[in-house]
Amino acid sequence: MIQIRSFKLRLTLWYASMLMVFLAGFAFLMYAELSRALYRDAERSMFGEVQNIEEGLQVHLKDSQFSSLPLDGNGGLVFPAEVQGALTGSIRDWEKRQRRVTRSLLLVRIIGLDHSLIVSNLGGWEREIIFPDYERDSAFMETGDSYQTIHFQKNPIQLYYHLVRLSGRPMFIIQVGKPLYEIEKTLGRLALIIAVIVPLGVGLACFAGWFLARRFLNPVERMIQQARKITAAYLKDRLPRTFTQDELDRLAETLNEMIDRLESSTRAVQEFSSNVSHEFKTPLAIIRGEIDLAFRRVRSQEDLRRTIGVIGEEVDGLIRLVDDLMILVRNDAKQLHLLKKIIPLERLLDHVVGLYQERARHEKIELVLDAREEAEVMGDEVYLKRLFTNLVDNAIKFTEEGGRVLVRQRLWGDKVVIEIEDTGIGIDPETLKKIGTRFYRADQARSREGAGLGLSIVTAICDAHQGRMSVESSLGRGSKISVELPRIIPSL
Repeated sequence: MIQIRSFKLRLTLWYASMLMVFLAGFAFLMYAELSRALYRDAERSMFGEVQNIEEGLQVHLKDSQFSSLPLDGNGGLVFPAEVQGALTGSIRDWEKRQRRVTRSLLLVRIIGLDHSLIVSNLGGWEREIIFPDYERDSAFMETGDSYQTIHFQKNPIQLYYHLVRLSGRPMFIIQVGKPLYEIEKTLGRLALIIAVIVPLGVGLACFAGWFLARRFLNPVERMIQQARKITAAYLKDRLPRTFTQDELDRLAETLNEMIDRLESSTRAVQEFSSNVSHEFKTPLAIIRGEIDLAFRRVRSQEDLRRTIGVIGEEVDGLIRLVDDLMILVRNDAKQLHLLKKIIPLERLLDHVVGLYQERARHEKIELVLDAREEAEVMGDEVYLKRLFTNLVDNAIKFTEEGGRVLVRQRLWGDKVVIEIEDTGIGIDPETLKKIGTRFYRADQARSREGAGLGLSIVTAICDAHQGRMSVESSLGRGSKISVELPRIIPSL
């Protein structure tokens, strides 16, 4: 089976096939209806003419003339010359009433019940050729009003038989013949026109369809050529648009929007890879330097322990970085699996604050927990602990000596709000816009440890728990980070 790959060709062939079916069906119905109408009109014409002839006979003849007709030896009626002349005169008068210049196109005979010819408007040789077999007419004559079709020199002629009764007594048969070759010629001419016009029309329609398909699909061809130039390494180009707001233009617009998103995603991946490489480079360089220094000369046990301690710290930092990256990657892929259970939030916050009390005292920072209202949430305890430790760690990290960090829990409708408020260095408005951007660290934060993933982790964990994080800050006055989580409302 041949597979057609060209959409334009398939569209043209489908259009041509549907048009061919439609035109063929229309031509068939037109031909059938015209044929039925012509033959029906022929029958009606013959029936009407026979009625006229019969009316004319009643004018020329009287019932008394027929009531006294003698019988022949076979029991048939004998029509005298004066009766036959009256019948002939009535037919001539009928032809005159039709105002025919030449002999009537209708072939008329009056036949006795014994199949004998009484009167005819045909010549002798015509009657012998056209009506050669009287036996064939018997069945049609006996039924009174009936039709049959005969052929003369391969030309069809339709016959109509009408039984004339006078005073309820059957007298004779009026036989009318109408040539059908004009109808056949008309139908043949129509069939020839259909046989020529339909294929020609379909051919012209195919050409027009191909031309229109090429014209209207030219934008698609240009889109294909332009799309081939767009690669992952070069996403600057966009598909051409016609700005007509038709389907193809909206398709190009949609694809351009998709390319915009791909470009943004690709740029984000490149920046992410660059940042990850940079974050790995520093601790690995420190580890490599410590190892080279340890092998350069003989070291004491104390120096080796210090070197191993430095390497261990850097390895721990790398492990934390990898864990953070895994959380972000799983969250982006919607594969961050949470082991949710009911968690008393004040107990979790008390545990987190307890972890940082010693560090806060060492740095002379007041760390306070205000969680007087009980609240329960449905979540993963490990990830929620990671969320609040990141926030408390950041608050302590950016608070100067003598400052204060407040962790407050309050209820708000069907949510619980946890606020971590500090009196630290604050965040300027430009930096505040970029909070949560991965690996982003403000200038005042670059001297402090961290990879710039803390708030990204917080945002990912909040999203996974159907929560929301917001940041308020003023440069030099401190910051307040609020986390909203859905709470479990106890039933009454």
